[in-house]
Parts: sequence; structure tokens; C-alpha cells
Amino acid sequence: MAWTEKEVGNGRDREPVGGNGFSKVSQTSSSTSSTSPGCLPKKFEGKDALSYANILRSRNKFADALAMYENILEKDNGNAGPTKFVCPHSFRHLYKDEGRLLEAAESYDKALRIDSSYKPAAECLAIVLTDLGTSLKLAGNTQEGIQKYYEALKIDPHYAPAYYNLGVVYSEMMQYDTALSCYEKAALERPMYAEAYCNMGVIFKNRGDLESAITCYERCLAVSPNFEIAKNNMAIALTDLGTKVKLEGDINQGVAYYKKALYYNWHYADAMYNLGVAYGEMLKFDMLALSIKPNFSQSLNNLGVVYTVQGKMDAAASMIEKAIVANPTYAEAYNNLGVLYRDAGNISMAIEAYEQCLKIDPDSRNAGQVRLLF
Repeated sequence: MAWTEKEVGNGRDREPVGGNGFSKVSQTSSSTSSTSPGCLPKKFEGKDALSYANILRSRNKFADALAMYENILEKDNGNAGPTKFVCPHSFRHLYKDEGRLLEAAESYDKALRIDSSYKPAAECLAIVLTDLGTSLKLAGNTQEGIQKYYEALKIDPHYAPAYYNLGVVYSEMMQYDTALSCYEKAALERPMYAEAYCNMGVIFKNRGDLESAITCYERCLAVSPNFEIAKNNMAIALTDLGTKVKLEGDINQGVAYYKKALYYNWHYADAMYNLGVAYGEMLKFDMLALSIKPNFSQSLNNLGVVYTVQGKMDAAASMIEKAIVANPTYAEAYNNLGVLYRDAGNISMAIEAYEQCLKIDPDSRNAGQVRLLF
């Protein structure tokens, strides 16, 4: 679970942990089978017994399936026979559904003692140890939980959720350097780990490194475009960056960041407010600039944008057209004129303006994207 800007998630990885972070005890199996935990039916031995256990599991007769699996392991007694063919993932889920993570860990550990090269058992043991770590952490035993995460990584150094959950714990403990290192390792092992990128972004943002935070959120959203927490966090970081550059004297870049913030979260009030303030400041500045230099194309274009936002379409068109007359190669003015015509419903004139923008600046992303819509 990724952080919001105000709080950290509870450290649960979405795959290995149940809804509330604790191992869930399943309901008693509805099976009426009388398979005894101490013996297998005589007609089922070896691989046949294993196949029968798999059938029981597929029919949700978990208790009976577990009993069969355990008998197979007991009869195998250290000889890597049918044990090698037991699906570790199925066994793990059966134990977990029965609320028996410790037994699952012991079974995988036994399998590894029989054959240390048995990779599926190592992978599943790492998963179960991570589940145990999260259960311990949520029960208030944080240090014991951390120990289980490290045990999981000792078994499988490539298990990304263990790194991620360590990152969450260390973040909650305000050990941010260690947390960041854990998140980076999680992302290295699992490049599509959106939550890890998001949480790295939060750490960078809280440190005031807005550019690095935005980079992390961009990576997160490239992996998971609809990740709402990351979109909201991106809007916050972009708004803060807009205010930063505006205070440094670049009001136009500040406006650009505010607009981009609203792209990610249209309802983010701070971005809306700051954009309105910036437009007000631009209006005063540009009016002053035009009183000194009436054909200053940038101020004419800026006034056109302000008037567009205010709904004064005729005044906006007049200013933007004057900007183009003052500077016929002003690509941004043609783009803004296209936006104005589009909003007014004059599609043919909008297309003409966008095409002129692209002739001057073929890399104009907005004009190119909008032009494709028509």
C-alpha cells in the first residue's frame, strides 16, 4: 500500500497479505470426506495420492487436501520423492487459508533441507515469512516483523515485497535513508512496482526535492496510470514546484506547473487558487509591460490566456491575434488561438491554428495531441 502525502500505508503488500493484514482463518471445509489425517486410502499412494489431494483442493475441501499433503510429506520422510511434485504455491495457500503460516514455513523449510536447490520452495518460504512479518508488525511486534522480512530476503534475495515492506516499516520509524534504499531495491527486483515508486516520491517530496519526487511519480504512473494516490501526490508536488519557480521570478513556468497539477487532479484547490493568483499577477505585469511596449508579443499572448480563463473570448482573441501580428513565428500564440477557437466551437479555425503551430514548432505536444482528435 502506498502512502498518501500525510500518512504512510500499513505496510501490507497486496499479494501476500489478506484484507486486514492478518492471516485469515478459513471456514470449516464443507467436505464430508472422511480422509483421516493419519493415513491415506490404500488405493492412493505416491503420485496418485498427490493427484487426489489436488482434486480435493480444487473442490475447496481444504482440510482434507491438507491432511493428504501432510501424509505425503510424512511418508516421503526426507526422500525427495512425491514431495518434489507438491505445488508449493497451492500448499502455501492451503496453510494460509487455514490460518497456519507457521506450519507453512516449517514445511517449506523441510523441503529446502531435503533439496536446497528446490527454487519453488524457497520462493514460497520467502512469501510466507513476509506474510508472518506483516502479521507481527500489525500486531505491534515491529522488530519481530522486521526480522521475518530479513529472513525472507535471506531465503530469496530477489523477493521485492519483502524489501517494500521493510521500506514501509522504516518510513514509519522515520529512518528515511534506509526506507529509500529498501524501496529502490524493491523497484530494482520488480520494475513494475508502482507502490515503491510512489513511496520514494513521498520521501523526496518531504525532503523538498520536488524534481526527484515528480520523477518517481512519473515512473509510478507510467506503470499504473490510474493510481489515484500517485496522481494526487503528483498534483501536490507540481503545485509546490510551481510556487517555488514563481517566487524565483519565473511566473510563466509557475503557471505551467499549476496547469499540469490540475491535469493530474482537476479538483486540487491549491493548484486552482495559485493559478488564479498567478493570472492576476500576470495581468498587472502585462498591462504595465504593454504601456511601455505596446507590441510586446509575450504580454499580448499572456493577456489573451488570462481573458480566455475569465471567459472574455472576444478580448482574448484580439490579444492573441495581436501577439501573432507582433511575432508571426510565435508558436505558443497559435496554440492558444487553437484552444480559443476549439472552446468556441469553431473547429475548422482551431485546426488551422494548431497546424500553423506545428509548422513553426513540430514538437509542440499539446497542438499535436489535440490535432489528432479532429
